[in-house]
Amino acid sequence: MSKKWLYLPLEVTTRELDAKLLLTYYCVKQNINIILAEQKKLAGIKDCLPKGIYLSKGYAGPVNRNRIRNAKKLGHIAVELDEEGLICNPKSYLKNRVPEQHFNVLDQIYCWGNLQKSTLVKGYGSSDKLFLTGHPRFDLLQKKFRGLYNDEVKKLKNDFGNFILINTRFAKRTKSKFIQTLYEHFIRMIKVLCQTYPNHKIVIRPHPMENVDSYKNEFKNDKNVIVVHEGNIVKWNLAANIVIHNGCTTGIEAFLLERPVISYMPITSEEHTDENVANELSHKATNLDDLLSLINSFLSDGKNNSTFEQQDIGKKREILSNYYASMDGTFAYEKILRLINNLNTSGEHTFNKSKFQALTSKQQNDNELKKDPMFLYIMSFFNKLDEIEKCKSEITVNKLGSNCYLIELNNLEKR
Repeated sequence: MSKKWLYLPLEVTTRELDAKLLLTYYCVKQNINIILAEQKKLAGIKDCLPKGIYLSKGYAGPVNRNRIRNAKKLGHIAVELDEEGLICNPKSYLKNRVPEQHFNVLDQIYCWGNLQKSTLVKGYGSSDKLFLTGHPRFDLLQKKFRGLYNDEVKKLKNDFGNFILINTRFAKRTKSKFIQTLYEHFIRMIKVLCQTYPNHKIVIRPHPMENVDSYKNEFKNDKNVIVVHEGNIVKWNLAANIVIHNGCTTGIEAFLLERPVISYMPITSEEHTDENVANELSHKATNLDDLLSLINSFLSDGKNNSTFEQQDIGKKREILSNYYASMDGTFAYEKILRLINNLNTSGEHTFNKSKFQALTSKQQNDNELKKDPMFLYIMSFFNKLDEIEKCKSEITVNKLGSNCYLIELNNLEKR
């Protein structure tokens, strides 16, 4: 049991999985064992796992705080990389995401960038546990890793042809008049796009927390509208002719992928300023005429090029550098891996060895694994990373139960 263990909880698969697999791949290559599991599943098996590092995905609700406290009681180290840490309103972030009792229980916090770190320093006066790392989710946007999605992008283009991608974020519309009104503007806008561009598909990709049925009902009679809720956003951004959003992180991702991206802003609100950076990195359209003009220009040019703003891309990257730490071409996974390697998880193991042995004995055979979609996806992802790195990694993936995987080098010592 001399190897280091890292525990990765998974909740929103479409948003989180690829970034966690990227981190996993490079951790395993340095002999760090990984348990990748659905968040509730991982919480339920902590007592039968070797002492290791629990990488929280953020949100300081009582359930998650208890999970972290329980992990600490079992001897695990608790670190956090908040999935929502990129754009944070200082007051609400400290109240809702990282209140003081949550801050205190964590051993380390990995920050997306200076805004998140400075917010926490101002709130609690300590920076010893705060580290600027960025997020592996944005590593996937760098040129080195875009090839991971080549096959999927090709398939999307074959399946949909030319399409305009609409990324939405209206999950809170029942609680916010502004969000509800913005939603209604987007519905009208999409109706116009359907009529104006009949030879293009209009692909709506709702936020993971949104109800997709509302869109399906709105556009059930529009033949060129497709509502999707699957797969990593990277492949969709890469495959689309144009990306349209309002204040959505996917707009930032589209910008970093060098895609034509428009923020449709028919209304604004002084109460909703967290979204400003995503809008600032996009071409802005405040009405339908402006939007159609931008779309027509993009479609005629074929890509985001000098017709618009090659001259101010540097300015936009400077804006983003206030929020994101790895704008210099470095990789977040490397920074996180260095920090993990420096954490000391040695000492007496107090976990239940018999339970651990029972857990690992449930590994499925090859025939069973070949029928498991998640296993197949993980192995395919690692094979693509091998192609990028021009190597053959000896990585073993075993399923320990529903939504729970043990990932390790296959030359590890017998446990």
